[in-house]
Formats: sequence, C-alpha cells, structure tokens
Amino acid sequence: KVYGNFSSLKPEPKKLISNEDRPIMSIGTTIMGLVQRIVAFLFIYSMAFFTASLVLARIILSIFLHPTRMFWRVKPRPTAPECLTDPVYGIHGYLPIEGVKIHYVEKGDRSKPLMLFIHGFPEFWYSWRHQIKEFSKDYWTVAVDMRGYGDSEKPEGPQNYKMKVLVNDIKEIIESLGRETCTLVAHDYGGAVAWNFIMTHPEMLDSYVILDAPYSPSNLRVMTTNFLQFIRSWDVYFFQLPYLPEFMFIAYDMEDIQAYKYTFGKPGAFTPPINYFRANGFSISPSKLSLKTDVPVSGLYMFAQTYIKNLQVKMIKGASHFAQQDDPEKVNLFIREFLRTKKPTTATATST
Repeated sequence: KVYGNFSSLKPEPKKLISNEDRPIMSIGTTIMGLVQRIVAFLFIYSMAFFTASLVLARIILSIFLHPTRMFWRVKPRPTAPECLTDPVYGIHGYLPIEGVKIHYVEKGDRSKPLMLFIHGFPEFWYSWRHQIKEFSKDYWTVAVDMRGYGDSEKPEGPQNYKMKVLVNDIKEIIESLGRETCTLVAHDYGGAVAWNFIMTHPEMLDSYVILDAPYSPSNLRVMTTNFLQFIRSWDVYFFQLPYLPEFMFIAYDMEDIQAYKYTFGKPGAFTPPINYFRANGFSISPSKLSLKTDVPVSGLYMFAQTYIKNLQVKMIKGASHFAQQDDPEKVNLFIREFLRTKKPTTATATST
C-alpha cells in the first residue's frame, strides 16, 4: 500500500488567454524582437567601425613609411601565371547552373567516384592543387571557383550570395556533373556552406571532409563565449561595411603568390567574395528545422570538438588556417586514411 495525499499533484487547469490579451502579447513580442534587432545592429556596426579604424590606421602608417608607394594602383597582370594553366592540375571547364556559370578544374577518370572540392575565403580552385594531384588517382576530382570567385560569374549584390543560394549551387554542381552523390571536401567559408549542405542534402553525399570550419551552430557559440576567437573574427564585422574592405585588399595587393595576385588583382575581384559575409553575417547555420547531429554520412573534420555522430576529428599540428596548402602531406594522409575506412563504390554518370 502507498499512503499519502496526492490531491496536490493534480495538474492545474490551463489558463486560457483571452482574445483581449492576445493583441497585447503580440505587440510585446514584436517590440522585443525589434529591440533585439536594434541592439544587434548597433553592436555589429560598432565593432565594424572600430575594426575599420584599426585597418585605416595601419594603411596610414604604411603610407607614412612608404610615401612613394601608390598602393591604390593595382599592377596589371594581363597574362595568367603558368601554374594556373599547368595541365598537371587537370582540364578547365564551365558549368551553367541556375543564375551563374561556374568555372572548375577536373582531373581523373570520369567513371570513378566524384570528389568535389569547395574553397574558402579568399581562395579559388588553386588552393586544392595538392589534393587534386593526390586523389585524382582514385577519384574524379573537381575543384570549383564558387560563384563570385576566380573565373566563375560574379552576380552583383549581396542577395546573390545568401546561404540558401550557395547551398543550391553545390546541389546543382553535383547534378550538372551527372552525379547523384559525391565525396565533398571543403575549407573555411566553403566549409560553412558544406555544413549547411550536409544538413539539408545528406542523401547526396558518400562522405565529407571539412577543414577549419566549425559545425555551424557551435560557431556562434564559440565566437560569443571565447574572447580570443571573438577578436580573431574581426573580419566578419569589418566586411559588413561597404567599400573599405575592398580598399584594404587593394592596398595590400595579395603579396603571397603570383596565382593569387593574378586572380584577385582583377577589377572588382574582392567585392563578390566579401558579399558572402555581407549577405549572411553571422547567420550561417541551417534553420532549426533542418538542423541535426545524427548525420547518416561518414565525415572527417580537421580540427574541432565533435558534436556530430559518424564524425572523425583530426588536428593538423603546426599548420596555419590554410592547412591543405600549408601541410598538404599531412592533410592528404588524414583524408586517405579516412577514405580507406569506407571503400568508395564505382559511380555511374547519368549525363556528360
């Protein structure tokens, strides 16, 4: 027997909201949402102008130290460097997809499984040159210039670089290549697009590899709880401003390698890539309806904590953010080991 008075455990009747109270609650919700948007706007643009002041101070200091350097003039480079046309990296082509024409470089047997490479900022297909050479032995490797980058078309306006548009580009690229699935390899902002694609189109993936792009929902959490990462994300705020980000890149003229100088030295070459940030800001996560952690496809991530099932995590020690170029041997080794755990099946092209 069980003794006691359980009358207090009976659920209380739900209080019904009267029709008179509903408009008041709706107005309160609207006002709260408006206040949140205003606060977010003020914070983001306060940070944007703060970072802009630091960038301008650095440019002014550079002018003071090098008064004869006309940094606003970009050296014309009418001829592509040989490395961009070297057949060792494959054949160049174009894919017409919805709204744009996408430039790509392909290498390998087309009867083999597709491995699709998606670059980050500020990059283009060439950033995957080491992986193209390595994996074209076993895959049909295709490295694209994302819309707005390199030799792909560059539609005007941030609205053409919304995340849902970028995700749809990946879907259409795979279909235009005549495939139903692929192994997707992505880095940086391309990784952010890839995470959204993984959430919404897992059926189109054999497996995936992400470099230096956190699982989208954790990205904002890390930025808002880790002060060091908050500081390192200065560019996300800065890129919300018009003109100044493009001016900064012109001032420094991509002084790394000739391939990047040629590609990003063209007039207006930086505006579409920066529009990725203007269009999406901090809203790079999938919608709550499509968000999931139980992803049925095997994945490899370099490098982060893991929140996703079927996801392996590797750290590239000693490498920079651009790990696939900085330490290609180790990156290729990790990818090779990961792919060895699941043998790729031979893909059949449905169209040419």
